[in-house]
Amino acid sequence: MSSCVIKPFQHKYLDDVLKIENECFKPEERFSRSVFHWYLQLKPIFYLAECSGEIVGYVLAVIREDTCHVDSLAVREKWRGRGVGADLLNRAMSECKSLGARKVVLEVAVNNKSALRLYLKLGFRVKEVIPGYYPSRDAYLMEREL
Repeated sequence: MSSCVIKPFQHKYLDDVLKIENECFKPEERFSRSVFHWYLQLKPIFYLAECSGEIVGYVLAVIREDTCHVDSLAVREKWRGRGVGADLLNRAMSECKSLGARKVVLEVAVNNKSALRLYLKLGFRVKEVIPGYYPSRDAYLMEREL
């Protein structure tokens, strides 16, 4: 568990989220400002991690029927390995469960070893491989019961 504060997204932090997005993802895989605005219309589960007064990570998920879909999880590189990603994901999963979701799914690049370790540690299992999910690589579809 990190010593960071996990708090609900507020629009005033969108620029911080975009900086994290730019740092953590390849250009062709990043969400743009307009994509985040689109998500906000869906009333997503959207949390930020604030550590030492700085926004260092976020999780974004939406519920579709009885499934919580984690569409993005990102933590600044210098804050990785400190439990921030786990704290964000656990908070999102807790809210998903309270809203009636029975399972959580997400996609992750097959070569993203650190994210895979986190997801496996939190009880996710690989359900299938999705060829060409990302422009330059395949993804695993992972799932976990709530």
